[in-house]
Amino acid sequence: MMLQMDDELARAMAEFQRCIEDRDLSAAERVLDDDYALVLVAPARAVMPRHRWLEVLEDYVIHEYVVEEQVVDQDGDGAAVAHRVRMKATVLGVDRSGIFVISDVWRRSPGGWRIWRRHSTPLSAGTLPGVN
Repeated sequence: MMLQMDDELARAMAEFQRCIEDRDLSAAERVLDDDYALVLVAPARAVMPRHRWLEVLEDYVIHEYVVEEQVVDQDGDGAAVAHRVRMKATVLGVDRSGIFVISDVWRRSPGGWRIWRRHSTPLSAGTLPGVN
C-alpha cells in the first residue's frame, strides 16, 4: 500500500531543494535537523556533519538537477524519500556531475519536518570534495 505524503512534508522537501539550489544558508538552517549529516558510501564512506554541510553550501553550485524517479514513504512522524537524480554541479570548484541515488530521512518535530540524514550514492560521479 502506498502512503500519501502530507502537504507539510512536500513543502519541506521543496524548501530543502530550493535552499540547495539558491545556496540559501538561513533556509538551510531551518530545514536541517540539528543532527543532520550527509552520508556517502561510495566511492568511499564519508560523513559530512551539519556544520560542514552549511560551510560548503555557498560553494555547492547546481547547474542542472533533474529528479528521474522518486519514492516517498511516510508513516506518522517519519518519512523516507528515495530519489534517482541527474545533476550537473560544482562543489568547491570540483565537478560533481552525474547520476545519484539519494535517500533522505525526515523527522517531524514540533517545529515541522526536518531532514535528519541524506545518504547519497553517486552512480557516475567522482569523490565529493570537502568531506573527511
